[in-house]
Amino acid sequence: MKHSYCASYKNCLIRPVRESDIELLRVWRNNANLSRYLTPVGEITPEMQLAWFHRNQEDPNIITFVADETENLHRMVGSASLYDFVGITAEVGKTMIGDDEARGKSLGFYSELMAVYVGFEKLGLERIVARIHEDNQASMKRSRRLGYTVVGKHPFVTGGYECELECSKEQFYAAHPELSEIHIFEDKGAYL
Repeated sequence: MKHSYCASYKNCLIRPVRESDIELLRVWRNNANLSRYLTPVGEITPEMQLAWFHRNQEDPNIITFVADETENLHRMVGSASLYDFVGITAEVGKTMIGDDEARGKSLGFYSELMAVYVGFEKLGLERIVARIHEDNQASMKRSRRLGYTVVGKHPFVTGGYECELECSKEQFYAAHPELSEIHIFEDKGAYL
């Protein structure tokens, strides 16, 4: 959905995805190393990416953020999304740090931390779920740090298993005393 939510924490800012961001997102999504744990969609063309962007902006069931590194790189480095809203529950995922220079600096953690916090603080969510391939060690480590609990698993389309995780608002807030350091704001000029 088109939104104006932004949040900042340490050296990371999440903000709405803009049309000027989508080519880099497409390049990252087409990178086999970056997308190996995502549901396969084949090679994404620029036309397909533009169509995705327009659908994404109109779909009330997804909110997509891009992540900017704000201290050293000063550029977009990744993305995170909340989607599949059902009552007071949504799924978090599609968290990716695509910029090689930005990896290993906790930016994926910060991005997802802020996305989930926006979900709880601004969207009225009470529960977040996630699905992470069991072999995706970086995402599994991030999910433990975020406070998720593994509640099950199911076969993944390309092999192996995908873990099912969840975290309540109460668990999340208890696990993160640093939430008071996150600044949530709206960029009212994002779509003018």
